[in-house]
Amino acid sequence: MNSFLRSVRLELNKISSMKMWWIICVIAIVFQPLLALITARGYLGIGLDATPETQAGLLDALPPLDYFGFELVPFGLLPMVIFGGIIGGNEYLHHQLRTTLLCQSSRIKVFCAKVLAILVCAIFISIIAVYLTISVTHFTLGEQGLHPIFLSSTAWQFIGYVVLDWILLTILSFGIGLVFKNAIVPLAFLVPQIYNLGLYLAQKWEWGTYLPVAAGNLLFATPTDSFEHDPLKGVAVLSVWVILALVTSYYTFIRSDVGGKY
Repeated sequence: MNSFLRSVRLELNKISSMKMWWIICVIAIVFQPLLALITARGYLGIGLDATPETQAGLLDALPPLDYFGFELVPFGLLPMVIFGGIIGGNEYLHHQLRTTLLCQSSRIKVFCAKVLAILVCAIFISIIAVYLTISVTHFTLGEQGLHPIFLSSTAWQFIGYVVLDWILLTILSFGIGLVFKNAIVPLAFLVPQIYNLGLYLAQKWEWGTYLPVAAGNLLFATPTDSFEHDPLKGVAVLSVWVILALVTSYYTFIRSDVGGKY
């Protein structure tokens, strides 16, 4: 157990020493709440009860107050997916894996330590970033918004859904990157889905809702969204994707030779 905890600590230290980790933290924890502040000011300018009939620039009516701020979720999700893919793909670059195995010879422990480390990092960023985003939104709305600290039961429920979505997609990206030994494949697969392609396929193709990002959208769909709010289905589909990615990456990790260019 001590050797496993030491491996987890080493993986966390390795991640925290990367410049990319701090860039992801700044984007998710600083820039996304800042974007929430700007967006909330825009809402105040047009009125929280604005509709396409009263504001020509609106495509849809604004959601109920409990759901304000959640439309910014894709902004922070993108760096999380990039983070997971790069961490997974980098394991086979620059002899990193060989060096790791010199410190801990058990590949099973190393693999579990890597998954636990990426899980801890994803939980840390997602909870802080999502809460700050929603809190800043309602703080900016002032008396028209919810209490910026306590929010509402609906808002807290949706914060939990978004955090779960970010965590699962980050681990999925990590697993795919580990399978293909590079970050290009998970990013090429997931990033286009985050920005409209996933939603488009879900609307045009029956099986499109089973793509990972589209399934994640089911967790926090608001009443004004064009797709239904079905968190049970979303979690089930996302969990299947994550399990398949981790099982495949585990097999690849255990069987891969770290000699040669790796």
